[in-house]
Amino acid sequence: MLARRNVFGGFLTLAAQLFQQSNRDVISSFSSTSGFQKPISRGQRKPKTDTQTSAADKFRFDSDPDSAENSTFPQVLSPDLEKIFSLISSPADTTRDLDNLLKDFKNKLSSELVLQVVMNYRRLGRRNTLEFFSWAGLQIDFRFDDLLVEYMADFLGRRKLFDDMKGLLKTVSSRKGRISSRAISICIRFLGRQGRVKEALSLFQEMESAFNCLPDNLVFNNMLYVLCKRETSFETIDIALTIFWRIDSPDAYSYSNLIVGLCKCGRLENAFHVFNEMHRRGVAPTRTAVNNLIGGLCELSMKEGCVQRVRVKDHGRAVNIFVPIVAPKCNIQHVIEVFWAVQRMELLPSTFVVTQLIKELCRLRRIEDALEILEVVEARKLGSLDEGYTSVIKVLCEVQRIGDACEWLSKMISLGLKPKLVVYNSIIGALCEIGNILEAEKHFKIMCRKRCDPDTTTYTALIHAYCRIQNYEAAYEMLMEMMGLGWFPSVHTYNLVDSLIKEQGRDDLSVKLEKKRETQLLNKFCKAGDLNAAYEKLCSMLTKGFHPPIYTRDVLERSFRKAGKWNLVQDLLERMDSDVIRNSSSR
Repeated sequence: MLARRNVFGGFLTLAAQLFQQSNRDVISSFSSTSGFQKPISRGQRKPKTDTQTSAADKFRFDSDPDSAENSTFPQVLSPDLEKIFSLISSPADTTRDLDNLLKDFKNKLSSELVLQVVMNYRRLGRRNTLEFFSWAGLQIDFRFDDLLVEYMADFLGRRKLFDDMKGLLKTVSSRKGRISSRAISICIRFLGRQGRVKEALSLFQEMESAFNCLPDNLVFNNMLYVLCKRETSFETIDIALTIFWRIDSPDAYSYSNLIVGLCKCGRLENAFHVFNEMHRRGVAPTRTAVNNLIGGLCELSMKEGCVQRVRVKDHGRAVNIFVPIVAPKCNIQHVIEVFWAVQRMELLPSTFVVTQLIKELCRLRRIEDALEILEVVEARKLGSLDEGYTSVIKVLCEVQRIGDACEWLSKMISLGLKPKLVVYNSIIGALCEIGNILEAEKHFKIMCRKRCDPDTTTYTALIHAYCRIQNYEAAYEMLMEMMGLGWFPSVHTYNLVDSLIKEQGRDDLSVKLEKKRETQLLNKFCKAGDLNAAYEKLCSMLTKGFHPPIYTRDVLERSFRKAGKWNLVQDLLERMDSDVIRNSSSR
């Protein structure tokens, strides 16, 4: 079986044997390549990278400076182009001699003409396009303009023909052609995207000796992108630092790529110093760099003082101990400085990172800083900051700044945000603690009106508040409502309300409360499948004279019938029915 032949694989030896073989052999070698991938469509999203562009770059490759696929070509073709297309648009398996077919165009060949042909590869097909490119290269000795070399490097890189891509550079260079730094940059980018970091680094290191091409900021930035963002390790970040110090005038992408790499390796202090140097020079970082730096510093701050569980084996027995997490200290003030520095540059981190910063400030009780940041972000309409509002309101309630918490809740509602249950619980709980029952009831109604269902925490706070002011009726109604919704009160809460009711001489309410609780427990046992506990609870209820309601009896009957134990409770239920009939007749 014949091995796959590279498009430019033969070009590595072509420099020494270029004119020792016939043109037809070279064309056959060039066009026999198979396995090309389908080109990326115009609407397909391409990875975002930190690179440097110029007006000339935008003119060359339309919107994406490194995209030959998005390049524009004339919609109205010249007669020469139309004739070339008609001559070479034959089926791929047709044997033809391009020397004879295109003999009238040998004297007209130029890099501009070749570029116009290859940019119409969708019309010609890949194989025909590559045949023409190989034939044209032989005619003009591969003395191509920079734009054509860059286009073909991009063309091959997008199809993952990396050996061919590097072979193109070596072939052009061996024929005394010029290799631009942009072409090197394109090759480095594509190699890095596929994780071929060593090959990208090797190409970067030999570009001066092998291609007589000095690296510019575009090359440096792409190399830093590969080392710092595509594959980051302690080894690659050290290499990236060495490359960074070679740059005469680092730009925003140079600094930003390095900051991202340092953050990924956990070297946040170094990343902070790089940011300070960048800020001192008046260079604005990218949003990705800001997100990584602020997010990394916040995570480091959260780890301080934390403990983690470690399993230790001692004489064959594993035990768990808690040890503190050893992490470098992080001054939260540094994080705040970074935020305000980038904010003055009209740049803000992502919503997730801002929320993370606000949460950490609230955890450290830096409430004023958190409020100030939240106000700035709110004015800029960064996005949904529900978690940020939630953290601020919770901490305001914890420090008893209830008025401020209520104002921020009103602001949330006015902005169309839907506060979570924890927000209402924090405010209602804080209001109940200070004895402001009227405001607590008001927010409870707002909560229900906004279709935020209360939970056991909400009811418990209100019940305890009513008990403190001896309002047994409200406490009783709230507890009955709570149990009616399926929430189970704690023993302390139940006993507190029951004692208050008995103190007021309302034993009838105490009986109703007990019956409600017994019924709720019976429902719980039946739904959980604990039939023994359900049977005992039913016996206890009948002994006290409590008859379960119809819906509870239906649940009981279904559970026991499903388990094949209906005979156990059938006698009890029949006896209960006879008691009900006897009591009704006696009345």
